[in-house]
Amino acid sequence: MHHLSKFACIVFGAAVLLTGCKGKDGDPGPAGPNGTVGPSGQNLTGNIFGFVNPVDEYGIVTAKSGVTVTLDGVIPAATATTNADGRYEFVGVRNGTYNVTFSRTGLATFRRFGIGHVGGDQPTFLATNTITATSTTSTGTVSVSNQSNNNVTLNIPFANAGAPAGNFLRFISFISASSGTTAANGTPLILPPATTSTLFNVNISKTTLNSLGFASGTTAYLVVYGAPSFLTGYTDPLTGRFFYVGLTAASSNQVSFVVP
Repeated sequence: MHHLSKFACIVFGAAVLLTGCKGKDGDPGPAGPNGTVGPSGQNLTGNIFGFVNPVDEYGIVTAKSGVTVTLDGVIPAATATTNADGRYEFVGVRNGTYNVTFSRTGLATFRRFGIGHVGGDQPTFLATNTITATSTTSTGTVSVSNQSNNNVTLNIPFANAGAPAGNFLRFISFISASSGTTAANGTPLILPPATTSTLFNVNISKTTLNSLGFASGTTAYLVVYGAPSFLTGYTDPLTGRFFYVGLTAASSNQVSFVVP
C-alpha cells in the first residue's frame, strides 16, 4: 500500500473528470444504445474497458478487485467486476452514449456521464478512475468566533479514531443565504486540511465570502461535512451541480454569521 498525496486538490480531480468523460478521441458516435448500421449492414460494436484505483478515506490504496462497474444504457444493464489489477471490460457494446457507475461496499459510489463509444476494432478506454471511501470524521458543535472586518473564524471540534498518526483530514463547508443549508443546496467551500487533533480553527476571509456571492452585511448560514483525503466528484447532469463523493452522511450543526 502506498499513500496518494494527502493534499490531492480538487483541481486534479476535476481535470481527471473532464478528460475522462470524453471516452475515445474523435467522434463519440450517435447518442443511444442501439447504434447505427454501417456500410456492410452490420451494427457497430466494440469493447469498453478501464481501470479502477480504490483508496480509503486517508488516500491509502486498497485492494483493486471486486469493484462493480455498471454500464447504463443497455437492457438489461451490463455489469463487470474489476480484477486484481483494477481492470474491467465490457465486450461487444453497440456504439452510443453511456453512463457508468462504480460501487463496492466501503467505497463511495462514483459516476461518469455521457461517455461516447464509437465501436469498431479500437476499444474505448475510460482511463483510471480513483474511487474513495466515505469519510468517518465526525464533527462536534461548530461555532463562529472572532468576527472582524476581514475574517470569520470557524471552530470545528472533530474526531476520527482511525486516522493514521500525523495524517491530515479534510472538511468541506456549504454556505447559503437562507437557513436549512445542506450539501445539496449550499455553495461549497473547501477548507484547508486539518491535523489529527480534536479542534480545527479556520479563518474564512471577507474576500472569499464576497467572491462566493455573499455580500458584506448579509447573513450567511453554514454547515460542515467531513471529507476523504482524496477529494473528487462529478457534475450531476440533471441539476448542473458538482457532487462531492465520500462526504459524511450527516453535516455538522448549522451556524449563522454576518458577512464582514
